[in-house]
Amino acid sequence: MRKQERAAAALMAVFPTAESFARFAGHTENQAALQSFVDFAARNAIIAASEPAALQAFVGAHARDAAACRPPDHLGFEEFLDQKEALIEHALSARVLTDRINALLGEHRVALPKVSNSMITRLKKEVADTAHKQNVLRALAFWLGYDRAHLGPHLNYEMLVGLCRGAKARTEHKEGVRIGFALYSRGDVIDHEIVGWLKKELKNYIDESIVRFSYGRWGKVRAHDITTLYVDFPKEEPISNPAFYRKCLIAAVSLAHQLCIRWALCKYFTPNRFLSIGIAAGDFAVLDNYLLPVLNARLPGDPVIRLTDYVRQCVLINDIRALLCPKPAEITLFNGETLTIWWVVGLWSTLYFDFVPDLLADKILRGHESSMTALAGTPWSENSDAAKADAGTNAIATFFRFPHNSLLGLEIAKTLYYRRRFWEALEILRIVLSLDPTHLNARTLRMVLFRNLALDARAFTVAEGLFKQAHQEAEFIRQSCAFQSEDFYCEYAVVHLAQAMHTLRGLRRGVFAAGDLEGRQREVMAGLDRAADLFGMGMIVSPTGIRASYLLNSVLILSAVLKSDPLLFGDSERALDARWTVVHRPVTDFQYQLGYLREELPKESPYALIEKMYKVITVTHDDSISLQAYRPTTYFCTAVAWWDFFPVRTVGLAKRALHFMRGAADIARRMQEKKICIYSFTRTYGEMMPAQAFIDHMARGMAMIEAQCGGDLAGRPDDENIAPRDAEHSSLLMTLNF
Repeated sequence: MRKQERAAAALMAVFPTAESFARFAGHTENQAALQSFVDFAARNAIIAASEPAALQAFVGAHARDAAACRPPDHLGFEEFLDQKEALIEHALSARVLTDRINALLGEHRVALPKVSNSMITRLKKEVADTAHKQNVLRALAFWLGYDRAHLGPHLNYEMLVGLCRGAKARTEHKEGVRIGFALYSRGDVIDHEIVGWLKKELKNYIDESIVRFSYGRWGKVRAHDITTLYVDFPKEEPISNPAFYRKCLIAAVSLAHQLCIRWALCKYFTPNRFLSIGIAAGDFAVLDNYLLPVLNARLPGDPVIRLTDYVRQCVLINDIRALLCPKPAEITLFNGETLTIWWVVGLWSTLYFDFVPDLLADKILRGHESSMTALAGTPWSENSDAAKADAGTNAIATFFRFPHNSLLGLEIAKTLYYRRRFWEALEILRIVLSLDPTHLNARTLRMVLFRNLALDARAFTVAEGLFKQAHQEAEFIRQSCAFQSEDFYCEYAVVHLAQAMHTLRGLRRGVFAAGDLEGRQREVMAGLDRAADLFGMGMIVSPTGIRASYLLNSVLILSAVLKSDPLLFGDSERALDARWTVVHRPVTDFQYQLGYLREELPKESPYALIEKMYKVITVTHDDSISLQAYRPTTYFCTAVAWWDFFPVRTVGLAKRALHFMRGAADIARRMQEKKICIYSFTRTYGEMMPAQAFIDHMARGMAMIEAQCGGDLAGRPDDENIAPRDAEHSSLLMTLNF
């Protein structure tokens, strides 16, 4: 990160909102510190004039969303400092931390008070209710923004103040999710070293993911017996409702996914050692009565991840993307009670569950030039580096030793997919499907890989052949697999959408002969219609339909735009856009269909419900994702929803859209450092896109929104309407980069 960017991040950490700046600037004791911040901004070319008004305008234009200023649930300032190694990547003492903060303040001549250890200790127990305490937190925020900007926008002054407000007695949670990990010997010894490895891996993942889990001291690993470990995640609300288990259950399922793969890759894994993972939910006092039988049960196929019946209900209601067995097993407990056990047969890991660090760092999969050279020999070749390597020294060799492990095979294929190694991913899936031809996750990923290869094809005829293969995969799924899943319908619909838009691009570039033009135009519209039907089915089979409804909305807009102007089919210079009334006719109809707009809503605030629903949908979908390479596109799609789909455009909604796009670009930059691509919808259809191309699309989108708004957004009221600057175009964000 460049020096200017770090300086800007430091300022926004101290003043994350316009209100933060106003409160600070309005305090008479802060005038010297205020001027020092103004001078700091001017020295770093962040503002043109060394004046408070210029800094105020900068803060207003880059203000962070309220969600980034909220402290994590169940976390106080004391817990924040206790976990500073995981949360802010600072493993040294608090004294070293204060020394570094004070050195940074001195280096940049920022006139905030020096931070002392005694004040840090007081803030662990006290509310930040004085100007001095608040300025100590601003000093900490300045250091976080300057030195730890890569950790995200949530590390800011308002969040720190909230942590201090949260310094209260810990809640004793009585309900939540308990996940158990049990190692069983089937001939090979289970010793303390192996159990120690398991405990260490559990702790490592929880520490790495604590910002997302947000449970403070919860999530600790404890031993139930010599070979069984437990982790508890509390339910956030005291209400006994399956919907309130969403966060704690996602945490547990994510942990189970990680340990399944890590165990398969570790040196202790053999066919004679078995890891069983069980998940139970409810009253912690009685969960052991159900969790131990779940862990101990002998089930057909030796599934690793097992669930109680109540956990299954919570998984389905909260739309956690797991595929479960069609028929459960039943066992009788010691008291005569019947226990129903379900198990996981697959996870939509390609979209929702995070990468396994060992695979990202694997010598064959890591994405460096040397590993790409090894992969170029193809992993299935007898002469390849992967095949020559000693057993277990790389992930592909490990998978070849245990090809029945479909979860490992899919995770390897996912890693290759996100590094745009499509052919190698297909070969891994070939092995997975040779053992289980009806594996829905593997079949769907293979369909998606053919779609990506088609979009990259050197000639249109080659692309048509690859699209045909994708359609054939989908047809096999519909005939042979249990496929009633929103994500299958969405990915299949995107095959039709991508093919339609690929044909449209060919028409606009003059690829086709004159006699084919009319037929190709009909193909485009038919493809969009078929995509719309499939997205509709995705909504039907899903408890929430969030993903399918967004994509259906986008297809309805594309169809309306193309029908409004036939010249769009043949002129690549014409923006894929239309008048505001053309764009919003299908959107409004669809929102009435969903119940977001209703005739009986109050006339003075007709859009209050749709705004509330958009916010709920955003949080719900974001909670279901731990895969950072997918999150940028969901942030972009959220920006599209606020800018393109909302019935009116206002300054406040523009700020919101810009906030999500900045967040998307920030995450994409972190993925770029890891040589990971972004699953992107910035060209209207899903494709695996290099991170830099995605970042460029975000920059172009933000520039367009800022131009439409007329520049300075800071001093304008959020409810100010924004009218299209061009009456013939609505300035669509979703088609801007097509």
